[in-house]
Amino acid sequence: LRARRDTSVRLLNAIPGMSCTAPEGAFYLMPRFDGLDGQTDEEFVLDVLREEGVLLVHGSGFGMAPDHGYMRIVYLPPVDVLEAAIEGIGRVAERRLAHTA
Repeated sequence: LRARRDTSVRLLNAIPGMSCTAPEGAFYLMPRFDGLDGQTDEEFVLDVLREEGVLLVHGSGFGMAPDHGYMRIVYLPPVDVLEAAIEGIGRVAERRLAHTA
């Protein structure tokens, strides 16, 4: 699990506009994307699902403000699955940032 967590955190932090800290005792991550540009976190995770087939949960479902850009990612899948999923998240994030530039 540590390798899955550490790989996920490293890959998420490499995405422009994304930040993520490593949890010490949970099997999920709560990264934040700063490039919502008027979208809610729910709209962003739905875009990720529609555009890349990656299922996330919006942070507002866990009490975070919808405009703060948090999402929840479970890091239980194998590393190769996590890498592919996070690459998809990165593509959506990069498109959002390019759109706002």
